[in-house]
Amino acid sequence: MERCDFSSIITTFRKYISDDRGMNQIDLLYELFKSFLAEESSQDFDFDNGLVCRWYNGQARISPRISKYYMYEKNRERLIFDIEKNILPLMYDSAMAVQEVYQILIQDSTISDKVKEQLSRRYLCSSTSDEALFLASALCFGMERTFVKRNSDTKKLLSAGNLSPVIKDFVFDGDVPKVCPHFCGRETELCTLHDLIENNKKVFLQGIAGIGKSEVAKAYAQTYRKEYTNILYLTYSGDLRQDIINLDFADDLPEDSEEDRFRKHNRFLRTLKDDTLLIIDNFNTTATKDSFLSVVLKYRCRIIFTTRSRFDNYTSMDLEEISNPEALLSLMRCFYSDAGKYSSVLKQIIQAVHSHTLAVELSARLLETGILEPQNLLIRLQVEKSALNATDTIDIIKDGQSRKATYYDHIHTLFSLYQLSPAEQDIMRGFSFAPAGGISGRLYAHWLKLSDHRKTIGTAPGHNDHDPLLSVP
Repeated sequence: MERCDFSSIITTFRKYISDDRGMNQIDLLYELFKSFLAEESSQDFDFDNGLVCRWYNGQARISPRISKYYMYEKNRERLIFDIEKNILPLMYDSAMAVQEVYQILIQDSTISDKVKEQLSRRYLCSSTSDEALFLASALCFGMERTFVKRNSDTKKLLSAGNLSPVIKDFVFDGDVPKVCPHFCGRETELCTLHDLIENNKKVFLQGIAGIGKSEVAKAYAQTYRKEYTNILYLTYSGDLRQDIINLDFADDLPEDSEEDRFRKHNRFLRTLKDDTLLIIDNFNTTATKDSFLSVVLKYRCRIIFTTRSRFDNYTSMDLEEISNPEALLSLMRCFYSDAGKYSSVLKQIIQAVHSHTLAVELSARLLETGILEPQNLLIRLQVEKSALNATDTIDIIKDGQSRKATYYDHIHTLFSLYQLSPAEQDIMRGFSFAPAGGISGRLYAHWLKLSDHRKTIGTAPGHNDHDPLLSVP
């Protein structure tokens, strides 16, 4: 028997939202609880991925701040509105989702017949308004009732044959971030990467900063997700062993020491086979500096490392500039509304910045501000280009890492032309303290006491409107 609670209802919601929408479990909560998050009293609130996984899996009770907010009738009306406007349009069969929630409610023997009747008064839904009302009523009841923790059934995780255990209910973090919606021009690279992974199992995707390594890895995971039982993603912190310890597993106990956690996590990861993909992003170190690499390379699962370092003694793939100028021009159109009027000049700007992905994006964002006209920006970049020494275009290898001085000079010039306001300068300065995995835009704005964080942060160079996490490119 399925218990009618937040876990079973939110899982049903997500079940009827197609993976092709690219919506993860936190995105769904942002849409569902939009009214709660818009309240002034909620500006310091944000979702932790590991905790959200526990809410979904019935391992932890949903935040009392959320459940308490929706105990009030006026706020329940807002929830009904948010479900109708934000959630139902995402579902490919909302009527079936309603029917499934109804079955969970009716078959739950721990609920009285009277309450079942009250909650299902609008079940025979004739409109989306009726569907939203029924789902909101069931959801509020599920959040408010006594929480009963689900057992972590590790027996279901036992591996058989050549397949890995399904880990989505066992590892509570490691979801792959969404791909940038403007991702383009890398079809050939994705095919090449897939061939390398198929044949070699472990691949180092290497290239200079800002060229798009992380986006290619995320796009690979999205493109080939149906070929894998599991896909895990982690951002390298500088200590690979510690990153393994920091993974959040269902059977982790508060009293576990770090050594206990490492032993359990490492043992489990070693059981995963090549139908599991592990992505380790920003592995910007060398084999000699992180000796735990040799242990991870013995895992049987497939692994993609993205790195600015050189791992030429291993299977590696160099990610170069996007070769198709039309793809980069389409990227500029995403950020510069007048791109269609200046195509010929923009193509010259693309050439001037050596087709470097981040530099192309920054150029487009700069033009959108109106600070410079396209021709003026091109002149500035050409003057800088002629001033650079010929040696600046040669790869520089230092401490095992690769960079091209030209790209860094271009990016430095583009930032200097932005004429950032004092508030925007403070935002950029604060990024220097951001963790490698990014920081919540809501919390960052709250700490900086920004009155309109969407407007102010949205103008910052490199900000991605489609990602709630802020990070340094």
